[in-house]
Amino acid sequence: MHTLRVSSKKRSLAALTFLLTALGGTGTAAATGMQGHIYMAQCAAEQVSDPRLRALFDAHRNDLSNGAFFPDSGYTADDHDQGEIAHWEQYVQGYVEVIRASSDKPLDSAGSAAHVAFLMGLAAHGITDSTFDSLLYERADQVDPGDMDSFDMAMDIFLVHDHPRYYIPEIAVDTQTQSAIFSQKIGHPVPPENIEKAMSTAWSGISVVAKFLYLGADEWGVKFPWARKSLRDPRTPGGYPFGARVTAGYYREILRRLDGNPSADTVVIGAYPDDAYPLATLDNTRPDGKIVLFFGEGMDRATIDDAVVTVRDAAGEVVPTTVGVYRGDQWANVLRVTAQAPWKPSTKYTAVLHKSIKTLSGTSPTEDLVFPFTTCTPEAPGGDCAVPSDPPPPSACPELDAAYAVRPEDQPPEEEEPPPPSVLPAVEEASGCTASSGHGKTSAWSLLALAGACSALFAWRRRRG
Repeated sequence: MHTLRVSSKKRSLAALTFLLTALGGTGTAAATGMQGHIYMAQCAAEQVSDPRLRALFDAHRNDLSNGAFFPDSGYTADDHDQGEIAHWEQYVQGYVEVIRASSDKPLDSAGSAAHVAFLMGLAAHGITDSTFDSLLYERADQVDPGDMDSFDMAMDIFLVHDHPRYYIPEIAVDTQTQSAIFSQKIGHPVPPENIEKAMSTAWSGISVVAKFLYLGADEWGVKFPWARKSLRDPRTPGGYPFGARVTAGYYREILRRLDGNPSADTVVIGAYPDDAYPLATLDNTRPDGKIVLFFGEGMDRATIDDAVVTVRDAAGEVVPTTVGVYRGDQWANVLRVTAQAPWKPSTKYTAVLHKSIKTLSGTSPTEDLVFPFTTCTPEAPGGDCAVPSDPPPPSACPELDAAYAVRPEDQPPEEEEPPPPSVLPAVEEASGCTASSGHGKTSAWSLLALAGACSALFAWRRRRG
């Protein structure tokens, strides 16, 4: 790993960090940062077994990565709904329809395949916001002392610093197509130039964290010690490995939808708890003491009520529960099931999602979907379960981790002050996406000029009902 010259750079870094955090403190923060979303999208891509998906991700890693930070780029715009809208299933479905209208075999042409990879990335972003927020974020809010308004930036800093893991993609986005989705599928016009500007600003934010702000990891670690330790642990509900695992299922279901297959038999793309993630606590009021189901398609709210999920204990007795849609989006793809009493220790339960539930395309599973799970075992009778203290299991994406393990050596000299990176005029590529150069080198001094723009990303996070 290289050694940074940080004498005055650290002073600039401190000023930049303070400014970003101070200006960002007015928002309602949630989720992880853009670097984390890129990581989970790529980790999920490594886990897919479908040969078509494998070939897609091998050929279009950069398009996948651009899609993975595209939703949050919109938060840097004056119109903050530009970011919010792109997180949810309505936008995903609109993009599916646009791709299907342009090609009946989108994976067979380079231009359409690039769009499919970008779609997979932005879908990964939305679902990993939900895996992360519903479990890890809400638990960190209970146990970590830091101000959660800066939590997302801290997660990226930990990711970049502690392994290290980071990836800075070349900007590649078809602004015309994304603008058309906003206008034609959502009814919320966003000009192409606004998308271009937002992606450039977001790219700068990714670079700031990866090249400079990671130096403050230990200071952030004082604020979020549990989250720092748990973030990359495969045993942590809602951590990055968990999110990647759920995302791999989302890729499968989006491919099904692109194929025009309406089946809902595999529409549940992930569940907590399950065989890999036993219920972490007996406390039914904790976020990780609830059942969470993640779907690979928007579900019809009219078919969602307390009766759509039934939970039984080992004796076959029904456990009283309530069922709610996580967040207020009309294109719901996350359900949370809350037991009305504490869970029994070391007990096998079964959650059944009834086939009465329907996707927004009107399809139900042909059979009830069954999710068995086991509760944890407390160290002492009457107590709760301990956090695992033994070493975590191996990573599910070792190739990605190996690729991320080296920090670039080409940091700019301290005295250089080139202008910040920007989106250059579009260059037509075979992929059909506009590709823009994004590796202008930036010193900490010039990054101060970016602070106002970058701070918008942290100031307007997650206005969700």
